[in-house]
Amino acid sequence: MSIADFSPLALACILAPFGLAFGSFANVLIHRLPQEEAENRDIVSRPSHCPSCGKNIKWRHNVPIFSWLWLRGRCHACGWKIPIMYPAVELLTCALFAISPLIFPFGTLIWFKGLLCGYALIVLFCTDLTEYLLPQELQLPLMAIGLLFALPQVFWPKAAVIVSGGGWDYLYVNAFYNGLQQAPAWHQLHGAVTIKSSALGLALGYGFPWAFNFAYVKIRNAIATRLFHKEPLESGMGMGDFKMLAWLGAFWGWKHMLGILFVGVVIMTVFVLPTHFLRRRAANTMYPLGCGLALAAPIVVFWGPMLWGTYMGLI
Repeated sequence: MSIADFSPLALACILAPFGLAFGSFANVLIHRLPQEEAENRDIVSRPSHCPSCGKNIKWRHNVPIFSWLWLRGRCHACGWKIPIMYPAVELLTCALFAISPLIFPFGTLIWFKGLLCGYALIVLFCTDLTEYLLPQELQLPLMAIGLLFALPQVFWPKAAVIVSGGGWDYLYVNAFYNGLQQAPAWHQLHGAVTIKSSALGLALGYGFPWAFNFAYVKIRNAIATRLFHKEPLESGMGMGDFKMLAWLGAFWGWKHMLGILFVGVVIMTVFVLPTHFLRRRAANTMYPLGCGLALAAPIVVFWGPMLWGTYMGLI
């Protein structure tokens, strides 16, 4: 199969409008999935509406980016100030779609997997940042999808695609290879995520942080309640964090999952500790670990092996 007739630039221009549309839908997911009432989480039949006044949004007021600029960032019906996060999510999703054929060979399994992972990370980053929630309605299907991504390479290991590498260059890539391979702007080959590694990543992604959280809470409560007479802590991590690590492990394997957990904790430590101590927040203050994991995922997926090799060389 050949997709070489489409240059990376042409594919970026074709995919960018789809990115804007999916970015608008990402805002729907970000706003509705954290809602407690089931009818408020309806993303299929319920039309777009203003979160402030509840009135349905007309199509001409719902065009990504352009409507926000036209309305000067306010609801046409009630004047509610639309947060800057709405157009920011649309632009970020547009950029994700546009650059995807540059870093993943277009039309392959890894292209679709990378695009889906990036899209999910944008949504989860925003829900955790704003509501401290990582909706299971999105994460549970991703666990199963991550496992399914490892199957096609077993049944069709030699299926190939020819894509444009830019200019007169062409790349001959594996259509169902479940790992990073050559693309117009990416030239490294990473090991494929096998079904065994995916299943182990899923199990450890949920089980390892659950066991750590269980032990931490038990030890902390035993010390804090007996020596300092403080209220017992129910949980140190949210269940959504476990699920996020689980589906990331299913997508990228257990090794990458451990790397994402480590880098995510480092990112959160760098940003959280100063605010925790300078603002003197309570010990039970919630922090969005999912945001750290979302930022860590692309770092580890693309440069994890290089970072690990550098670390091992230093020691």
